[in-house]
Amino acid sequence: MKIVIEKINSEPKHSITKKDVKAVIEIVPDDWIGVAHVFSISSQLFRNSGWDRPVIKNNTTFKILSRGFDRNEIIKELLIELAIIPTKTYPSKGHSLTKSQRKKLEELIMPYYNKLTE
Repeated sequence: MKIVIEKINSEPKHSITKKDVKAVIEIVPDDWIGVAHVFSISSQLFRNSGWDRPVIKNNTTFKILSRGFDRNEIIKELLIELAIIPTKTYPSKGHSLTKSQRKKLEELIMPYYNKLTE
């Protein structure tokens, strides 16, 4: 498993670190990680991405668009993305979750989120 931080030269800075990502990986069940090999803390700004969530898994890479977000918000989004496959929550269109799917995932991840943000 590899954690990559893309270099940036301007504001806003990344809101999470490799240490934050490692803490998330260590706390969740192994099957939440699956075949993921790379966690990429991207230099891309979320507003330029066209996505509706700042953390998206694409094949074996979790792309994390943390710039301009609060650290805890990105940790929550990473936990939600990690929980999608093991809970068999399949976004209906593209990477978009319905409100009810998101609510169920948020309820599931809260014990992990609370431990990470204490």
